[in-house]
Amino acid sequence: MTPTHTALWHFALAGLVAAGTFASGCEEDVSISEEQNPAMTPAAHTHEGGETCFICDPSRREQGRLWCAEHGRYEDRCWLCHPDLRDPDRPYCQEHGLYEDECIVCDPSRAEAAGPQPDEAPENVIMCNEHQVPEEQCGICHPQLAATLPVGEALLVRLASDRSADFAGLTIAGPVRADSSTSIALLGEIQFDGNRLAEVSALMGGVIQRVDADLGQVVEARQVLALVHSPGVATAKADYLSARAELQLRQAAAERQRQLSEENIGSRRNMEEAEAAKSRARAAMRLARQRLLNLGFTARQLTSIADARSELPLRAPFRGTIVRRTAVLGEAVEGGASLFEIADLDNMWVNISVPEEHAMRIHVDTPIQVAVQGQEGVVIGGRVTWVGPLVDERTRTVRARAVVPNPEGALRHGMFADVTAIIDRHSGALRLPASAISRIENLPFVFVRREPDLFEARRVDLGDRLPTGEVVVLRGIEGRDEVVIGGAFVIKSAFLASRLGAGCVDD
Repeated sequence: MTPTHTALWHFALAGLVAAGTFASGCEEDVSISEEQNPAMTPAAHTHEGGETCFICDPSRREQGRLWCAEHGRYEDRCWLCHPDLRDPDRPYCQEHGLYEDECIVCDPSRAEAAGPQPDEAPENVIMCNEHQVPEEQCGICHPQLAATLPVGEALLVRLASDRSADFAGLTIAGPVRADSSTSIALLGEIQFDGNRLAEVSALMGGVIQRVDADLGQVVEARQVLALVHSPGVATAKADYLSARAELQLRQAAAERQRQLSEENIGSRRNMEEAEAAKSRARAAMRLARQRLLNLGFTARQLTSIADARSELPLRAPFRGTIVRRTAVLGEAVEGGASLFEIADLDNMWVNISVPEEHAMRIHVDTPIQVAVQGQEGVVIGGRVTWVGPLVDERTRTVRARAVVPNPEGALRHGMFADVTAIIDRHSGALRLPASAISRIENLPFVFVRREPDLFEARRVDLGDRLPTGEVVVLRGIEGRDEVVIGGAFVIKSAFLASRLGAGCVDD
């Protein structure tokens, strides 16, 4: 059988398997005269051999062609919903719902004749008689089309009257235009700036003789924090003083031998030996000097050393705040023991956990905003300085780090923070209250008024939800649109009426 004949059999079958009254959801019970097609509500049916047809198997229907679920046929062939589409000058088979010249049930011999394809849609626009909108845009009759709409396209929803919106108390307003952005919400933890964090240690063992700084104190660079009495320091100073004196002696001896050699009084060998002794003395003095510099003494202090006192000063390496202190007066400490920790609190690190699916969107210099938990209204901006190359096997997150200023000292080490990473900025984006957004088929829609009783269910693309309760709409609406911002559930209920039992009716 040819495709044409198969389609005719399908439409004949649609008439044979249908009942004779309207399904539930119609506005009133309507009796159908003999002049109308008796095919009404489709009934369940089976095929021999487990076969299916486009009536009982939706997957076999023509893609993109509207289907009348109430009467079990394509909308452009449903003359109960659209009697205006029926050709009045063409004989009609009332029993099987087909034109006489294509009804192969009454006359099987017609199956051999070439006939028109009955499933070809007419060129004229099919109107929904109940809601007075194009059938392919009627959201009440075909809410399933919402899932196929691209951003910016819409279905139409006709209310009962032009006063229905007023009776329902709908609130309608235009969107607000303002700069906005697309962002990702992440979790972070505040840490000290690792590049401006230092531990102050005693480089030689001894006894703490004096403590000059305490927790929370802001200290300047090179400021003395404590003094440690250390015999090793006395030995180092003595070695330096001895090496310095030895160098002076060797320099004088080398100069004397040079003069004798020039006057041909001394031998050249004596002069060379004196020069070598001077070089060894200079190397020993430099070694002793560097040892004292490593212990924290300054070059100016070394020039004024006159005795081998044993005080070892512990100095701050930069300006900062003492965030940890273990130094106690009179305590014996070993070399390398950490006595103070100093941090520069002008800037802080934010260690960020980035979910694996967002890792490719975070880069060095990505701007962020940090909101500290427990401190409402405090939002601090910064930038990402590092993104890790590894994904944690347990948490499936990537580590990232950002630097943020801390001028007021609001950020503290160990705090948890809500981090907003700014992925993209949108100049002059439109905003709507969150109450204006409805979810249909798990997609975002807004309802835009076209007439007092006619609204568009328009698909939109959303951006961020702002702290003000507004939602950024990236695409789908324009500034002049009249959007339902209050009571949108009323129109959504009308939109989904057919799924609640309501359906089309025949005028």
